[in-house]
Amino acid sequence: MHIVPADIRPPRYGWVLTPSPGAWLRLAPSSPLRATQGNTKRAAVSRCESCDATQ
Repeated sequence: MHIVPADIRPPRYGWVLTPSPGAWLRLAPSSPLRATQGNTKRAAVSRCESCDATQ
């Protein structure tokens, strides 16, 4: 299959492969966690409700 350049889009989401210890617990607007892979312009400032429920 041939892929044309117009079909290639930058990642919409970003992610962190190896966060520092406690990084997810420190999330806040004053302490964002910047993506290190994918769309590195993104940053997390809070956890989702289902993630918080498991901690």
